[in-house]
Amino acid sequence: MLYHVSPVAGLKTLQPRVSTHKVGYVYAIENLVTGLLFGAKWDDFDFILSTDKNGNPVICECYPDAFKSVYQGKTCSVYFLNDEGFQRNKTSWSEELVSENKVQVVEEHVITDLYNRLLDEEQNNKLIVHRYEYCTEYRKTISNHIVDRLIRFEIDLSNISESDNRFSKYYRAIVTELIQITDGHLLP
Repeated sequence: MLYHVSPVAGLKTLQPRVSTHKVGYVYAIENLVTGLLFGAKWDDFDFILSTDKNGNPVICECYPDAFKSVYQGKTCSVYFLNDEGFQRNKTSWSEELVSENKVQVVEEHVITDLYNRLLDEEQNNKLIVHRYEYCTEYRKTISNHIVDRLIRFEIDLSNISESDNRFSKYYRAIVTELIQITDGHLLP
């Protein structure tokens, strides 16, 4: 059995959607706790997501209180799916399975308090959450991640701070520096 977790309730069929992979997929996961992390809207500018050696999800906040900000007060639906038609290694993240076809929902379970459920999973050692740290090593990791994603996703640096509050609040200095080093003045 696979899981697809969404803030949208009541779905009977999951349709392929285009995301950062630029291909229409239905996304699924084998680890329910990892799936729960997708029960609220977030992206790579909120968290770094990985797994530990036991397959448990590990998230690192990219800014202070990101975990609480993203999950508190949210509900979601866990959709149970048959694994038929899903493929692994079609994306860069090995935990993710995808199908290019619509998928029928087998069962739906509603999570009424996603934040507390995730805190419970953390307490039970099924989720590792690294809260934002004001130390050089942690901030360097986050800075490298943010710069990588800005470049990889071809973000329009000149407008991102106006269209996304996270960039004006947390990443303004990174964006400003990237604009300056990419304006050509450093070249002969």
